[in-house]
Amino acid sequence: MNIRLRLALGMALVTALVVVVVAGVQFLALRSFLSLSEHERLEMLVPTLETSLEAQLRSGTAPLKLTALPRNVDIRVLSAGKIVAQTNNFPAIALTESLGYRPLAKHNVLIASMDLSGQPATAQLASDLLGVLNPLRAYLRALAITVPTATLLVALLSFAFTGRLLRPLAQLEAVAARLGREGNLRLALPGAGQPDELGRLARTLQVTFAQLADLREREAEFTQAAAHDLRSPLAALKTRLQGALAGPRTPLELREDIGEALSDIERMRLLTDDLLLLAGGEREVQTLPLSLAHLTGEVVDRLRERTPDVQLDFETRGDTTVLGDATLLTHLVENLIENGFRHGQGADMQVCVVGVAELVRLEVSDAGPGVPSAALPRLAEPFYRVDAARVGEGNGLGLAIVHRAAKVHAAELSFENSQPSGLKVVVEFQRGEPRL
Repeated sequence: MNIRLRLALGMALVTALVVVVVAGVQFLALRSFLSLSEHERLEMLVPTLETSLEAQLRSGTAPLKLTALPRNVDIRVLSAGKIVAQTNNFPAIALTESLGYRPLAKHNVLIASMDLSGQPATAQLASDLLGVLNPLRAYLRALAITVPTATLLVALLSFAFTGRLLRPLAQLEAVAARLGREGNLRLALPGAGQPDELGRLARTLQVTFAQLADLREREAEFTQAAAHDLRSPLAALKTRLQGALAGPRTPLELREDIGEALSDIERMRLLTDDLLLLAGGEREVQTLPLSLAHLTGEVVDRLRERTPDVQLDFETRGDTTVLGDATLLTHLVENLIENGFRHGQGADMQVCVVGVAELVRLEVSDAGPGVPSAALPRLAEPFYRVDAARVGEGNGLGLAIVHRAAKVHAAELSFENSQPSGLKVVVEFQRGEPRL
């Protein structure tokens, strides 16, 4: 059964259950009220009966007569254990029944005490149980019609109302099916602007689908760029090897070809390492307390030896202890400085690590040409290059790796143009507490 039918049947069953429970309570209350009413009616007859019999005794009437009796009431009067007056149809009730009101011999019977000319007497008043049972039976017959009718009516109304209520879901299902067929994850979903639960669901799905579309587009661009960057050294390697096999080569020529092939292989290895690092999961990261200034200083010393023609200044202030992964942070610092080497066109560079309050701030700036302001938000995208201002070697993954490392450490990464020229990259770390 679909949701619509289940809701309709559920509402019908709930309605039937509620009606039956309420009817049961009403039945018990009605029976109690009818019994109490009959009891009060019989009690009101006792003084009238006592007055009538007392008048007959004073006038010497014999035998005593029971006159002006209400319908469906039979009376028997006892005195000294003997019957002094009785109606013709009085039921078979024992003479010794105790005082009170209760059902006896298919009748509602009231037994009350009386005083006849100074002598104690007992009056037994019996009314037919049908006076109470007939209204109850009529009530039950009415319920036998009311319960099914109400259940059926609620089922039909619930079915119609649920269909109207679920109509936006049907529309959402149709659009989702169309989205699956066409592959357009940016397709507008119906009801996304409504403030109810279905509107919030449609809005959430629309945002999720848009994020998936962005992710799919980035993955496609990433794959195409990676394939392009791998194709170039592979093609060069193939050309060199084919040239080496094309004809006789001197040992020196073979050595040069092998050297160039190794250079192409090294380019592919570096690109593969960067891709693996960029795609690595956060589960691989092991964080420990470490000094970011000490780690950065070691990287600066190594890169100074590698690029002695660029002036690289290093400064540190304050406590620079952070909670991080040494390998990943080393890649972060190396890529930031190498990015400055590569695109700063030999300009001076400055690296600064400062500890302030709950933050540790890493700044890497160069005095190169800088980048257009419109390109700053895209610098951390994989394989993105600013052709106009910042050209050079590399695979376009350096700042993407920096961005991933910063994200893993919950650090804030930002880019800004320096004055009068150059680019400044800032990474701000929260100190955090060591994990025990």
